[in-house]
Amino acid sequence: MADKYKLVIIGAGPGGYVAAIRAAQLGLKTAIVEKEYLGGVCLNWGCIPSKALLYVTELKRTIEHAGRLGLNADNVSIDIDKLKKHRDDTVKRLTGGVKILLEKAGVDIITGTASFISKNEIEIVDSDNKTKIEAENFIIATGSSPFELPTIRTNGKNIISARQAIDLPMIPRTMGVVGAGPIGVEMATVYGTLGAKVTMIELLDAVLPMLDADISSASARALKKQGMEILTSSKVTYSKVNGDKVEVEVETPKEKKTFTFDMVLVSAGMKPNIDGLNLDEIGIKTDKRGFIETDKHMRTNVANIFAIGDVAGGILLAHKASHEGIVAAEVISGAAHTADWKAVPYAVFTDPEIAGIGMTEKEAKQAGRNYKVGNFPYRAIGKGVATLATDGFTKVIADAQTDEILGIHIFGPHAGDIIYTGTAIMEFDGTAEDLGHIMAVHPTLSEAMMEAALNVSKRAIHIIN
Repeated sequence: MADKYKLVIIGAGPGGYVAAIRAAQLGLKTAIVEKEYLGGVCLNWGCIPSKALLYVTELKRTIEHAGRLGLNADNVSIDIDKLKKHRDDTVKRLTGGVKILLEKAGVDIITGTASFISKNEIEIVDSDNKTKIEAENFIIATGSSPFELPTIRTNGKNIISARQAIDLPMIPRTMGVVGAGPIGVEMATVYGTLGAKVTMIELLDAVLPMLDADISSASARALKKQGMEILTSSKVTYSKVNGDKVEVEVETPKEKKTFTFDMVLVSAGMKPNIDGLNLDEIGIKTDKRGFIETDKHMRTNVANIFAIGDVAGGILLAHKASHEGIVAAEVISGAAHTADWKAVPYAVFTDPEIAGIGMTEKEAKQAGRNYKVGNFPYRAIGKGVATLATDGFTKVIADAQTDEILGIHIFGPHAGDIIYTGTAIMEFDGTAEDLGHIMAVHPTLSEAMMEAALNVSKRAIHIIN
């Protein structure tokens, strides 16, 4: 007879394991099924290891630029073996922590690949073993994986995905990066700092095209300053591996160009991990891209089955998945919780760092909102000048009539930490005036957000309007 649970979660990434712990806290008999690694993509080859690499490369660039402040350090180098060990130790510590948290919460951890037999039963395959588990409810938290392009397919050697890129298989002399989204620009930053000559190829008309145009433009300037070549409105039309080189033909707005790279990273978006789940068997609806459709409670069209995180679409962010997991677990326990956050913050860990929340200026315009904008540059605050962060800025977008904040966008060091204040203000329907009245510590970079909020109504103190 199959084991029976109140809740079984498929996938132990940042959405799945958080949902499991919350469900256990609520007294639900819970199991979690994971086919590969606890922590999922984020902890094992995404958010965490990439940030470990980005931190070291950020330190290298900072030290190299410190001569302007009188700190002279010649011939700064990175020991790749020690860097890899730091990355691996970080991952091991955090994934080990997830296992301890699940066990202490009383969650049963099951290894294997799950597929639905019915809406109340799954089959789990681990090597040659097959088991069946029954549950009153399921949460699908299987995440996403890199999208393959027909014109340049990964081979795991010199045409790689972000997963292989994290392993630092080699530091190429020349590197092509196909796709200038967050993953592409972050890994381009790592490899560029480690010595590769990077060429970025983006189908749309801007680097980080989903972000506010001012942020996107500033990021492109920063990447070019770091020595990268950027081709926007361009696409790969052909590729071929010649020995240890990759030949790539790129169609730009003006011409077709042929490049020869030592390595190519393909980072052209993500697709939902639904293969093998047997969703058709139980009638789960997906959209045209394959993402599972859910309501505001994270419930699918099958009442006892929920979906969270990347597999459910929307903005593909780990922290969003975690919060959706909590919503789903609480709904299953009987609470009337909804995933209706005012806005979800994002961050891109390039140099300088980028973060934001809410509407871009383009989105506000497309939504027909009458809006006003407050900008404030880091060069006008003491900490910005003292720490050479003068390229940074904060931008606040607010409704022209009500002053309600529609969006906040930051370009500069520690942006991902600073945005939290803006998130809190927006979650409670705050105004630019509210944000401007919150006292920022002097001297800090957070003063720029306070001043940008004041500048929505042209009241910033430390700038001439």
